[in-house]
Amino acid sequence: MRARHLDYRAVMDDRSRSAPTALAGLAGLAGLSLLALTACAPAGAADAAAVPAGPAAAAQDAPAVERGARSAADPQLPTYTAAITPVGAADLPASWRPGCPVGPQQLRLVTFTHVDLAGRVATGRLVVREDVAQPVADVLGDLYAARFPIAQAQPVDVFGGSDDASMAANNTSAFNCRQVTGGTRFSEHSYGTAVDLNPVQNPYVRGTTVLPEAGRAFVQRTPAPGVVLAGDAAVRAFAERGFSWGGDWSSLKDYQHFSLSGD
Repeated sequence: MRARHLDYRAVMDDRSRSAPTALAGLAGLAGLSLLALTACAPAGAADAAAVPAGPAAAAQDAPAVERGARSAADPQLPTYTAAITPVGAADLPASWRPGCPVGPQQLRLVTFTHVDLAGRVATGRLVVREDVAQPVADVLGDLYAARFPIAQAQPVDVFGGSDDASMAANNTSAFNCRQVTGGTRFSEHSYGTAVDLNPVQNPYVRGTTVLPEAGRAFVQRTPAPGVVLAGDAAVRAFAERGFSWGGDWSSLKDYQHFSLSGD
């Protein structure tokens, strides 16, 4: 099957600054160079007269990448790409077994570009059901354009099929044939129609139970890189493709969880 590719490009605005002509006029009357005058002027005037920064200065002044942040000083992101390819049982040694609700032939691997928590461009991989592969790729493209960081994204098989190990590693994941947390029925992840996004920044919270343990630092929901908040870029991107957010649940909160059925 031919892999399908998507292209997105972050759009940056360009802002310019110019020195006030009045300051240049004063320099001429006094017989001083503009450089000498700005050296004697108050800090605000010196900043106003500064020559527009070149590429090296702009890169030095660029702010740290945060959720949804864009600035004229930010370097342009490389083109977003996502490839959708088939998987087989050999690709799912720990996450699939006979008797699961869907078989390998119904699943697809989405390999995609993302920004990590350090602001670097990285490659992630998610296994999802075939019919949601394209919508999930589109969601991830929206997150990339918004510079919403994803710590890492690898199939749960990398962690021996252990949801606990995957969460502890702050791994974004999707398909995993397992029971719901604290229950006996199949999880939505068993159908390949749920995604857990940045589990440490977006923990599962039920009473005093917090999973993963490192997520306790994020129980109080305040803006930070990788944190999902009501109405933000992540919630909107998933909602536009029919996914519900576990942060809207009332009996418990599963801030990392996005699912097609709402479970």
